[in-house]
Amino acid sequence: MQDQKYLNKISGWILTDGTWYPTDEWWHISSIYDLKEQGFPSLQSKETKEILDSGDESNIRDHLANLGFIKISRSQIDGIKLTTTQLVTLQNLLSLCDPDDEIGLLGSNGLIKHIRIARIMKLKNPNILFD
Repeated sequence: MQDQKYLNKISGWILTDGTWYPTDEWWHISSIYDLKEQGFPSLQSKETKEILDSGDESNIRDHLANLGFIKISRSQIDGIKLTTTQLVTLQNLLSLCDPDDEIGLLGSNGLIKHIRIARIMKLKNPNILFD
């Protein structure tokens, strides 16, 4: 069963290992500090620690995207690269949405492109999404 409003309720991170980490709206960056404290491997480098310690949310978001984290919030996907495992997680999250709904993709160029959920559900190659 598809829920017209479900797309707007999806909020969180697809981690580099493909795990879904839900967060409350507006708490995405705070949740990264929690993940770091829990010992999530890709957040343990000296560079990541310095960027998180700076508190600059723009730099934090850019760094997380470079690490391969995917943020989903308010019907928008933010990222610059996607693995096959992350694509499967994304498809699972979107499976309850109306396939005719569109979701925004914000990549490294800073422009949002909209894509139908049905198209994402058919993807096999994750690299196509952020090209």
